[in-house]
Parts: sequence; C-alpha cells; structure tokens
Amino acid sequence: MRILIVNDDGIQAPGIHKLAEQLSREHSVVVVAPHTQKSGYSHSLSFHKTITYAPYNLGLPLKSYSLTGTPCDCVKFAIDVLMKDDLPDLILCGINDDYNLGTDVVYSATVNAALEGALLGFPSFAVSIGRENADDFTYPARFIEENLQTFLSLKRSDNICFSINFPSNKKECIKGVRFASLGLRKFSDRYELRENRDGSGYLLLGEPIPLDNSPDSDVELIKKGYITITPVAIQDTAREYFDKSAERKLCL
Repeated sequence: MRILIVNDDGIQAPGIHKLAEQLSREHSVVVVAPHTQKSGYSHSLSFHKTITYAPYNLGLPLKSYSLTGTPCDCVKFAIDVLMKDDLPDLILCGINDDYNLGTDVVYSATVNAALEGALLGFPSFAVSIGRENADDFTYPARFIEENLQTFLSLKRSDNICFSINFPSNKKECIKGVRFASLGLRKFSDRYELRENRDGSGYLLLGEPIPLDNSPDSDVELIKKGYITITPVAIQDTAREYFDKSAERKLCL
C-alpha cells in the first residue's frame, strides 16, 4: 500500500517518526511535514506566498520532505507535485501529541489536513493521543498498521475524514473501540505576559472547562478508556436555523 503521512507538529516530531517507522516495514511511505510546529493552523493554506521544500533524513527507508507551508499545504503539495505520478492509497495525519476531540477539530491542523485529503478524493485519517501519553507512540502506530484494511473499507465521501483518538499508549488500558460523535470542549483561555529570548509577549494558556456531553461523544468515551473514531464533515449547514420569516423581512 502507498501511504502519505503528514502532521502539524513538524518534521522532527516523534509521533510522525514512529508512525512512519511502523508503516514503512510493510508499505511504501512518503512523509511530507512542516519544517516547524504548525499546531492550530486549522485549514490554512499559503495563498499568495511562496513555499519551498527540501528532502529530510528521518533515518528510515522512505522518502521524506520538509515543507515551509502549513499542514494543508503539505497534503496539497504532496498530491500535486511530490506524488503526482504515484498517488497514495490513503493519507494519515499524525500522530498528534494531544487530543483532537469535540470542538478542537475547528482549530486542529491535524484534522483539517485530513479533511484536505478527503476533499482531494483520498481516504484520510487524523490520529491523536492525549498529551499525558505522548511519550510513547508505539501502540497507536501499531494499531493503525494492523487496521489499515478495515479503515479503507469504511464508507466515505469526499467531504468526510476520520479523526481517531487514543486514551492511552498501553493496550491493556484500552476498553475497546467506539465510533463517536463530536462533543463540546471549551477552555478557560487567557493571555499571560511572558519573557523570552525575543522579548516580552503574550502566550495563550487555558485548561479544559467541564461540560455536559452525551455519553456517545468522543469527549466522554475517551474518559472511559475507549479509542474513538469520529467521521468529521467539512460541510455542516445548521438548517434548523433557517428563518423564512426574517428572509421575507430583510430589505434589499
């Protein structure tokens, strides 16, 4: 199988290295990742900006490249330039070193890179694990490798990707696998003034705020020890908020 792997944590991140190492044993893998950390870039693309790429040595038997653009740039550039003569069978984004649960997917460049892959017509999957377990990516990488054929068999469309989250990096701590709806996640965001080598500036910090979520949501199932798989759609019109009365009242 031919697999494209991207991420938002950068080409040097251990999560992408472990995933590429695991999959390259049996598959043809190409890695294209941002040259620096690009978390929180959502679906950003480098419009009207020049991007460049260079080969990057991951110490693995595969082709890997560092790109100056965003994670979504990595997907588009790989498909349009680097792999145009030998396209991938699927796209994997990760392994991200923090959850992408609930409303995180709005901001997540990992999930949005997978959405970009879906828009381009490829089966695409985002893979994430909680920060407290991001010291070892061996089990998540093995799980992905062992279940590739099942992932490829999932019903999909060109506006759907799948977001996979791991509650632990230890198989014995996991209760099972569940398809889950997106929950709600909010944070007590605040900006704190910090000093750094480049001078003072403000850093965005925050902790999750407890919220009531449905039992079948990814937020709740992760707490219970399940691997969650959530189909994420790029088109989600809230039709229940169409207001025909207001439509008639609006002035031209």
